[in-house]
Amino acid sequence: MQKVIYLSELDLYIKELEKPVVSYIKEGQIETYESFDTYTIAAFDWYNLFDENAKPDQILIYIDRNDIFFICENADAYKAANSYFEEGMTNDLVLYSFLKNTMKGGMRIMEKMETEVYSLEDEVNNGSKEGLSEQIFAMRDRIRHVNRYYEQIEFLIQEFCENDNYMISENEIRNFENLKNRAIHFNTMAAHLRDYIMQVREAYKAQIGIEQNNLMRVFTMVTSIFMPLTLIVGWYGMNVKMPETTWEYGYIFVAVLCVVVCGIWMYVFRRKKWL
Repeated sequence: MQKVIYLSELDLYIKELEKPVVSYIKEGQIETYESFDTYTIAAFDWYNLFDENAKPDQILIYIDRNDIFFICENADAYKAANSYFEEGMTNDLVLYSFLKNTMKGGMRIMEKMETEVYSLEDEVNNGSKEGLSEQIFAMRDRIRHVNRYYEQIEFLIQEFCENDNYMISENEIRNFENLKNRAIHFNTMAAHLRDYIMQVREAYKAQIGIEQNNLMRVFTMVTSIFMPLTLIVGWYGMNVKMPETTWEYGYIFVAVLCVVVCGIWMYVFRRKKWL
């Protein structure tokens, strides 16, 4: 029998799956891949890669000498599995077709994400900041999900290629090897994008750091100019009789002194190339 079913329907197929296998699956003891003498059980988290907000839904694969079942947790996974599923072939060919379809559109997804990362990098370099941090983190999460997805697919195909219990015919092993190479390629591309978006994030953080340094430099210049002026104002603002207060040119002297202080600081800033 070849069928896509819900996890809740397992009891209806006890004759095909055997009661111990049904109990084993329902108890949630399934690891990513388990090979037994007469059957193999595999599990992976399926993502709708075309939906940026999609959450993972587990799909279990059961295959023995006569049967193959794709067991889904919920409606989204069931719908996807049905679209991947093709009847009227041998079990190993059905499995091959299913795994191949899980990677359908992978290159288009990779190219789209790569273009978006390039765009984010340009925005960082151009100094565009509004909402950029949220966009970078959202892209990082998307790439992480895609990377995780293809890591699972690559691992599953590699395990099926090992063919410990001979569930895959010799004629189909070559097809599975080709499929493994495709999964490795997609996984490598996703890992590259993951590293790339991390570089963009670091560049963004560096850009923010530079802007903060520039802002602190402005505050430093303003403070450096006005602190001496504040001192002068405080000095001559004291209610104490000073010689300059009765001097004919006292007011002019204080004004010129303030201008000279400002001029000295401006000269210092230009020498340091802060202006």
